[in-house]
Amino acid sequence: PVFIDFEGIDGSGKTTLSNRLADYLKSQSVPVHHARDKGVFRSKISRAIRDLTRDPSFLRMTDVTELLLYVARDAQMIDEYIRPKLQPGQVVFSDRYLYSAVTHCHHARGLDREKVESVVNTAAGGLWPDLVVYCDVDPLTSRVRKKIQKIQDRRLGDFGRKGLMGIGFREEMRNGFLKLADEEPEKWLVIDNARSTIEESLQRIFNKVKTILEAKGWDPIPDPKFAELDAIEEAATPRSKLAAQVASLLEIPDREERQQQAMQVFMKNLHGFIPQQSSHAAFYITGLDTSEANAIREEIIESDATLVAYGLRGLRSEAAMSFRDRLKDLEPFYVARSLAGMAEDPNAIRMRNELAEAAPEQIALALRGNETEEAWELRRKLKKEAPNEVLLSLRGIDTDEAWEIRDKREKKKRYYPALLESLGSIDTDRAWDLREKLAEEYMPWVLLSLRGLTSDGAWEWRASNVHRAPKLIIKTIGRMEDSRAWEMRKRAMNHAKEVLDSISGIDDGQAWELRMALRDKWPNTSVSSLGAGNQSERAWNFRWSQLEQYPDNLLLLKHIAKAEVRHQEMMADDFVDDDDEYADFT
Repeated sequence: PVFIDFEGIDGSGKTTLSNRLADYLKSQSVPVHHARDKGVFRSKISRAIRDLTRDPSFLRMTDVTELLLYVARDAQMIDEYIRPKLQPGQVVFSDRYLYSAVTHCHHARGLDREKVESVVNTAAGGLWPDLVVYCDVDPLTSRVRKKIQKIQDRRLGDFGRKGLMGIGFREEMRNGFLKLADEEPEKWLVIDNARSTIEESLQRIFNKVKTILEAKGWDPIPDPKFAELDAIEEAATPRSKLAAQVASLLEIPDREERQQQAMQVFMKNLHGFIPQQSSHAAFYITGLDTSEANAIREEIIESDATLVAYGLRGLRSEAAMSFRDRLKDLEPFYVARSLAGMAEDPNAIRMRNELAEAAPEQIALALRGNETEEAWELRRKLKKEAPNEVLLSLRGIDTDEAWEIRDKREKKKRYYPALLESLGSIDTDRAWDLREKLAEEYMPWVLLSLRGLTSDGAWEWRASNVHRAPKLIIKTIGRMEDSRAWEMRKRAMNHAKEVLDSISGIDDGQAWELRMALRDKWPNTSVSSLGAGNQSERAWNFRWSQLEQYPDNLLLLKHIAKAEVRHQEMMADDFVDDDDEYADFT
């Protein structure tokens, strides 16, 4: 029998790789049993435990409890599925094994390794894989992949317990996996799944698996020829090409010309995505309302309508409205969402009414904070079809009619998360009564309801929960410059990149201190935190120095391109300062 485990942080591609390789081996009559086929545990009990560990309502779960649950999930899979399938002539694949418990609970949470491994070894009962395939990606690549997948699956707004910690948690898990691989290099195969295509990674994994199978007496397996590795190893990777372009860009002495060329380099690389990864091109032009960005949208609108529609959020130009009109029947979900923040735009009003029937939930969400009569008419119309979304649209609205809707929904638990989020920016006794009533079971959403609040009670709750949900806490402080806000940022700075988002556009000494401290941890976010409208010499020098340090970071280059777009707008006679760099964060 052969046992092969696939490990990696979320968004590393391990599930895709393990399933594609399993499918190929099965096509060659190799009996492969996948313990997590298509990402679903074979054990119903393991699935239930996983749901428990992901549930954000269990915010107060201790690190030890979490460890025991993670190991229990795997122990059940081992005894119920993996061990019984490991018979002579059989192959078992797993998508995560007990190594994930070690990286999660020791390297990321900080529990003592010896104690973690004593629990893990008990669960393993001596059963360890013949090969561990570690799919390595940097957290930025992971985040982009996960975001694109969530957009395509229409899973926006959901979050789990691990997600409350911020992307820094994922970075610690990645470091943990790499340490484990260094400790057992003969057993671990590290695959760079960011610099390689899926086919290249598959070919490398197949070559290793083939060697193991044949060493155990299996007949030779035909080479699938996923990729020709020899030729690929000699060729420049897409990242090295971008780095070379950036090096040439940084040699341009004239600032104006360099800024313009930065935009051209960015767009050139997006065009390079189109043949095989057009969804990435669509994702990277999100929020850009330029002729170059619209040319890319035009080129990929048929193949990537979902991502194109998603990327129109907040865009107000005639071209953007034209794309919405073309996509409203095909992608009403994201076209409706894209109308957020356009309260009194005549075309947006027209389109909201046109899409109210096709996408009621998303139209309701697009009304968030909108107190126009047209918005209230839509809420009255949609409150039965989209009750949760109508509640969410009331965030910050403290009128009698808003409370009438809240009072009706307070009677049923399924509305509590949305009900709590609707209390954002409301600091009245009535709102606090609701928060205190629901805090025991719905603490993450109670914390979300603290958005914009500066009262002592709000700061006390933030302080007592920032160690468990730093990402969420920082989202509630916005761009506050209160001394307590700076304290929260310092406590969360190593976990949540949102700390940098929260200083977007702030140009004082404390903001620069944070940028400089985190410039290597989150290089692109440190640049975006300047705000596109910051055109000072210091800001531009910082952008160029970061790009020089990280020349293959395309998202960083996007933020530089956005700053150049803002520069061009500011040079125009009809410029209106409505910097929306912070829109996604708020």
